[in-house]
Amino acid sequence: MKSVLIVLFVACLGLPALGREPAGFSGTWRLDEGESDYRDLQEPEARTDTIIDRGERITDVIVATARGRVQHLTLELPTDGRVVTLPERTVLGTSTLRTVAARREGPVLVVTHGVRTGDTARVVVTRWALSADRARLVMTVLSEDGRRVVGMLVFGRVMKSR
Repeated sequence: MKSVLIVLFVACLGLPALGREPAGFSGTWRLDEGESDYRDLQEPEARTDTIIDRGERITDVIVATARGRVQHLTLELPTDGRVVTLPERTVLGTSTLRTVAARREGPVLVVTHGVRTGDTARVVVTRWALSADRARLVMTVLSEDGRRVVGMLVFGRVMKSR
């Protein structure tokens, strides 16, 4: 009887994890063109981000369509603020991504990209935040000084079909 109770207890320990949402930003996210506010940003035709949040590291696999071309990009982001130099010709939209750094500020992830568009090099700061119900991921793109919103990308969580 005692061994049955121990087995039942151990089995019950795993139950809370079954219905739990993925950690942090983990999930598959599809851009909601209607909710997004592009302002000064190039509007993609479509974009899906598949994010794996491991706490100290985030993997963001981006599939975007811009100007009729599908782009695939995988970013490995340590979340300690360390700057990562990206391979040459790492392109998203019409910009070449040169560097990326990510750091956590409580529930928000601040991602800083060094980008080049044509002959112009600049810094783009993006703040990632989840809605309270964790169904929306909002990436607010700020000016280099962080004072002006340049655009806002709103993503809806893609639910896995059973």
